[in-house]
Amino acid sequence: MPTRRRLLAVAGLAAASSGCMSALGNDDGDAASGDGEQSVGGSGDGAVRLERLSLQNNHDTGHQVQLAVEGEEGLLHMGTYELEAGSGTTVEGDWTGTTDAYRVNGRLDDGEIRSAGVTEGVGDGAECVRALLRIDDQGTLDIWNSASCSS
Repeated sequence: MPTRRRLLAVAGLAAASSGCMSALGNDDGDAASGDGEQSVGGSGDGAVRLERLSLQNNHDTGHQVQLAVEGEEGLLHMGTYELEAGSGTTVEGDWTGTTDAYRVNGRLDDGEIRSAGVTEGVGDGAECVRALLRIDDQGTLDIWNSASCSS
């Protein structure tokens, strides 16, 4: 039976991900939709403001996530985060006020690196994007994005 903490985490994720939300990156680091086709929006290399970057663990065990954020000028952030079961955190950075062609790279527990441009699948008109590195209930890391930012 799920714990109250886990149910609240899932409800919080659902609320945070309302709007245009899509999973980014497959095992090859390419954007993919559920049917294996390239996501709408091209390569994900457009310049946008990254309003929020969050990490979320929906698995029933704790995990370590290694995170790297790249911009046009190179590496902007690198860190390792310990996430307990049902927990999450927001990663602070200078990207909230600056437009750039951001790329997010994540590694779960020394596994494969997942990588995605933050604009993959959001369309050409996006000025602002939110990104979420999410560990699902099976213990798999995915990178999600949304173009629905507050003004």
